[in-house]
Amino acid sequence: MAYPAEPLRRTYTVPPLELPGRTFAWGERTFLCAILNVTPDSFSGDGIGSDPEAAVAAALRAEAEGADIIDIGAESSRPGAPESSRPGAPEIDPREELRRLLPSLEAVRAATDLPVSVDTYHARVADAALAAGADIVNDIHGLRHDPAMAAVVAGHGAALIAMHNQRGRPHHETMADIAAGFRATLALAGAAGIPRERVILDPGFGFGWRPEQNLEMVRRLGELGSFGLPLLLGPSRKSTIGFILGLPVDQRLEGTAALVALGIAGGADIVRVHDVREMARVAKVADATARANWRHTAPVPVVLALGSNLGDRAANLRAAVAMLEARGVTVTRRSAIWETPPVPANQPPFLNAAVAGETALSPRELLVVAKAIEAELGRRPGPRWGPRPIDIDILFHGSGRTDEPDLVVPHERIAERAFVLVPLAEVTDGPLPVLGESAAALLARLDREGIVRTEERL
Repeated sequence: MAYPAEPLRRTYTVPPLELPGRTFAWGERTFLCAILNVTPDSFSGDGIGSDPEAAVAAALRAEAEGADIIDIGAESSRPGAPESSRPGAPEIDPREELRRLLPSLEAVRAATDLPVSVDTYHARVADAALAAGADIVNDIHGLRHDPAMAAVVAGHGAALIAMHNQRGRPHHETMADIAAGFRATLALAGAAGIPRERVILDPGFGFGWRPEQNLEMVRRLGELGSFGLPLLLGPSRKSTIGFILGLPVDQRLEGTAALVALGIAGGADIVRVHDVREMARVAKVADATARANWRHTAPVPVVLALGSNLGDRAANLRAAVAMLEARGVTVTRRSAIWETPPVPANQPPFLNAAVAGETALSPRELLVVAKAIEAELGRRPGPRWGPRPIDIDILFHGSGRTDEPDLVVPHERIAERAFVLVPLAEVTDGPLPVLGESAAALLARLDREGIVRTEERL
């Protein structure tokens, strides 16, 4: 693959894919599909078994690290597993697959607004998973294994990730074999009434190919752009990397990164990965280079609110500020730490603070950073207004407004919250962006009873 002198410009014959929680505007950036194995074991060593709480924690960590899709699978592909998607192994019974899958899928669905994908080739499992809230079926056989699968996907109006699986098929020429598999899948999808714009194609890295053929697939990935559909590439921790580097599965991060970057340069729209945080960074740099979609931007003013009412509250606030500074926020002003009555009242009191500074991160990027810090400091799913070790809100970003389903800046209830305005008044001067009044003026109209300055320092 000769590295192109011009930015990557693929032609798509379909519009952006709209799913709950995400719009996939193909070609704008690379999207990340996080692997979540609810198996007793897995080839990559990350199977968490039938533990819904662990599945939720893993899903939220992936979301905080930059995932766009959570892909949940309940069948092992580990060599020697009794029921495995590897060649020659017996198929897992759909009843056992559902027993493993549904508790975790339902818990993850309740915990995140991200699109959820179910990794299965059984129509019965896909039907139950979609009924339980999944948005996507990830079929490693591309509708060519279970004759009922296409009708299930169509009936639910789901999106489809369709892989070409070369296992058990004669090899002629790598890209021609993949293209033939894609054509067969698209014919089945079309006949069942699955809209073309809801199909994502996966060439099947590691599924029936020799290592050198997997590398050829990545090198020639751009040829598959002729289908005009988004492409997913899944090289994460695969054995080809192990053969090249002579390393076990838990030491294949750098090899995965190399293939992810090369795949993006070749036109991959989604990468399916285990190590979300690291591959999000790889994808960002690869996108900036291959898609030429990045420009250095001058820092803009930013104000954030912080709160904690679990654990060592003041230490949580200080740790969050330190982590923000390490991840792209230059803090120039810090409020005092204030103790405030909880809302609702049946929980411990909060410590609240605010910081002001500047950042070159976009509002979306800053939200990802904030969620990652919350997860690392122990925040877990719970009632929306429940107790938490840390809460980070973006109050202001620059002088403008951001209005997205999961991100509204300025924070829409600032003017009603004395516990936010008290520390905010200490780190801002004059009229606030968009609101047009100072924090002190807004605060003068509210009751600040019970808000007490502490001796703790931020």
